[in-house]
Amino acid sequence: MAIDLEKFVKLAQEDFEFKRETRYLNGIIKCDFPTRCVALHFEDGKMTKVEEAAYDDDKCRIVIRGTAEQWDALLQKKPLPFYQCLQSSNIKHGLHLSNNNETFAYLPALNRMTTLMRDARPEGVAA
Repeated sequence: MAIDLEKFVKLAQEDFEFKRETRYLNGIIKCDFPTRCVALHFEDGKMTKVEEAAYDDDKCRIVIRGTAEQWDALLQKKPLPFYQCLQSSNIKHGLHLSNNNETFAYLPALNRMTTLMRDARPEGVAA
């Protein structure tokens, strides 16, 4: 995955909307890319750690998983129809998104996270 992880962390830590939408979150959001797995750890709404690590799905609150093509389409600066957000990417394009209460409670945070990932993606680099 061609996301500058340091840039993403900096953007996320400075982003008011992302911090507001994750303010009660505890646990791990797992972003499973074909060549890399990223775990975002939250405690009492604060992102405490971001690491490249593959946790079992059952250890995570939310899991997002896709093919290289799905991630590439999702992380475009101007995404194709139904790749603008995770929920429509799941329903229309088969991107895996956990089906649990946390996923839907934190869907605005997840969509903001996706926007921040787009901003942390170098131009012209595939997912």
